Amino acid sequence: MNALVTLVAVTGLYNSAPERIRVRPLEPDDLLELANLHRHAYADRPGQGAGDPAWIGPSMDEGRGTAEAASLVASGPDGHITAAIIITERDGEAVIDELFTHPDHRRQGLAEELLRHCMYLLHTLGRRTVTVTVADNNPAAMALYLSRDFRRLTDDDPESDYD
Repeated sequence: MNALVTLVAVTGLYNSAPERIRVRPLEPDDLLELANLHRHAYADRPGQGAGDPAWIGPSMDEGRGTAEAASLVASGPDGHITAAIIITERDGEAVIDELFTHPDHRRQGLAEELLRHCMYLLHTLGRRTVTVTVADNNPAAMALYLSRDFRRLTDDDPESDYD
């Protein structure tokens, strides 16, 4: 069984470098395309890529909170979504629920760019921190988050570095 690791980072203006990709907010009309992208992104992990748009539901509710406004998609020159970051709010905290890239578009910096842009947006929305939970057997995800100054959140030291 895989252990889950919760990481936390301070949002900030340092994430405001110029965009290298097309980034825009996630919109309700994106749900079907996003579900298809999610299925392709997790094709190598059975059980995670169902392709059902219902999992995005909390991000698309009419009463979206400020954290959800930082959910973003990246698109290619043809306008199709190539990567997405889904942010929700739990117990008043901004949480990265999903960050995924189509397999044909990996290793191009899309996830890092979405994460950078999202952290900037969260900062401008008044969110001081963002958390994410990652399986310890996902070294690519761990490397990405650690490279963006995420730190392990422990029971002994809950967010003390960020108060």
